[in-house]
Amino acid sequence: MLSLEIIFNFLAAFVFLVYWGATFIILYHLTRFGIGVQPKRFAAVFLFGSVVLSGAAIVLFVSIDINALLPQ
Repeated sequence: MLSLEIIFNFLAAFVFLVYWGATFIILYHLTRFGIGVQPKRFAAVFLFGSVVLSGAAIVLFVSIDINALLPQ
């Protein structure tokens, strides 16, 4: 039987995979179909922001005590 922690971790991993899939699609289209330098600069800023926000979300997720969230 799967515990609630394992299910919650799989759900969080799935959300991160979907997020990075969407980020890849956006970055690909900005760099591939952008005309000029401006879309490529925007893609670099977008990638940096995505990495920072994703890193912060992972650090905060690891620090959560899932058992404390469950009602006793």
